[in-house]
Amino acid sequence: MFGLFRRHDPANVTGAARSPKWDAWVKRFLRGKSCIACGQRDGLTGHHVVPFHLRPDLELQPENVVPLCSDRCHIVFGHFNDFRLDNPAVREDCAAYLADRMEARKRCGVL
Repeated sequence: MFGLFRRHDPANVTGAARSPKWDAWVKRFLRGKSCIACGQRDGLTGHHVVPFHLRPDLELQPENVVPLCSDRCHIVFGHFNDFRLDNPAVREDCAAYLADRMEARKRCGVL
């Protein structure tokens, strides 16, 4: 189900500082959204598809950020349970998981 992951190469790390606009930007970005993996609406975090440390110029680009819940989905789908990894197919993996979850709920009569 999961796409190929990438292990971070320390030689590629830019060491760039977060934009001072990040906190306000991500708060606005997440408003009204839900986790793309599980549908939860609380406790969201903005996950960079292309990691910030590799491409700081994409930090505030909406097409590079997806909403994931910080409870579980961020570490599982965004980082394969290891923050040294990233998942370039995070959108596709989350969509497949959510579809499977909804199908299972229908089979059980929950929906």
